[in-house]
Amino acid sequence: MRKRRLLFISAAWLLIFGACEFTNDLLGSSDNEARTYYETLDLETPESAVITFSDAFARDDFLTVYLVLSQKAQFQMMQRLNLMQYGYFFQTEHREEVFEDVTLFADGLGEGEHVDMGWYIFDQIMLAAKENNALLIDLSGEVTIIDSEDSESEWADDPLDVITEVDGIDGEVIFRMVQSPSDRWRVLQVIVEDGDELMVPWAVPNEEE
Repeated sequence: MRKRRLLFISAAWLLIFGACEFTNDLLGSSDNEARTYYETLDLETPESAVITFSDAFARDDFLTVYLVLSQKAQFQMMQRLNLMQYGYFFQTEHREEVFEDVTLFADGLGEGEHVDMGWYIFDQIMLAAKENNALLIDLSGEVTIIDSEDSESEWADDPLDVITEVDGIDGEVIFRMVQSPSDRWRVLQVIVEDGDELMVPWAVPNEEE
């Protein structure tokens, strides 16, 4: 009787242990849990980062788009904003409509939802540009990855190009990718056909040339 009881207890413990292991595998162990929202983003490969970036763009989630942009791209965008070079953000012939929808421009500094001049103002400008058909590059269409290859850029060392087709955009669209200090892949530039690669991050044809 005692032997059977010991066997029953051992079997029960094995079932409990197995269930715990299955739950940990399903949910991820506590050691691997993401600490921040940024750490939940799939940026493990250049291709997965492109998908994360373009999916966020299609959802109008420009906060996530900003977080996936490389540090260099973020810095360049903020520099352009400080210099009031709005042509790096949106089509400036729609400037009046876009400005009406951006709190910083319509109501002044300090009147928005957040004081952050990085992701928040980028999100507002991009959303206003999209709603007023003023985007420089619209990545709302389905993105199909064709190939990946090593590249060159004066903006970064050892970039990699992910070549895609995007519904609604003629020609190939290149996502120029770089690695962050944590080895995560980020978007330096999105380059359309005949795009000016000196423009970061939206490399479109330079009409002044």
